[in-house]
Parts: sequence; C-alpha cells; structure tokens
Amino acid sequence: MAGFSHEPKRIERIGNSALKISWMDGHESIYLWEKLRRVCPCAVCRESGSAPPMEGVKPLELQPVGRYALTIRWSDGHATGIFSHEYLRSLCGCEACQPIQLDEG
Repeated sequence: MAGFSHEPKRIERIGNSALKISWMDGHESIYLWEKLRRVCPCAVCRESGSAPPMEGVKPLELQPVGRYALTIRWSDGHATGIFSHEYLRSLCGCEACQPIQLDEG
C-alpha cells in the first residue's frame, strides 16, 4: 500500500453502525463495527481462531493509543485490541485500497 497515508486527519463514530476515518491524503474509510470486532488484532482473538459472537456488541469508547493507534472498549467487555492506523488503513475495502485483481490467464 505504498503511497497511502497511515495518519488519520479525523476519526469519528457513526453511531452504533460504523467508524469513519478521514486520512491525511484525503481518502475516507468507513468500517462497520461488527467487522472491526471480528478482526480484533489482540493475541486472545488471534489465537482463538474463531470470531466472537457479534449480536448486540457495540463500541462503548474509543481511545487513541499514542499517535499510532486506536483502542476500542466493547459492550462485551473486550478492550485489549490495539488497532494501529496502518492496520486500519489496510482494512479499508474500497476499490482504491483493495483494487480488484483481474485474472489475465
């Protein structure tokens, strides 16, 4: 993802549905809360190998971690995931960030 900014200009909560990040390079990314909870980068979630139940799980609090990451406290009690700005940018599913690879063969 060379050339993409990993520095957010603005981070905002869109109610209980999504997180919106406006990046310094002018790009905007929207992340559904359910997806962010499922891709939590903490050791416990990565080692479990299974997605936690999502029904009714909502973000309660967003906190910056220095100038490089964000942590989310969830309604299910989970709060150990540190979402680096680089990781969040890599999760953006838009066409500019995740271009479709056409099979030329």
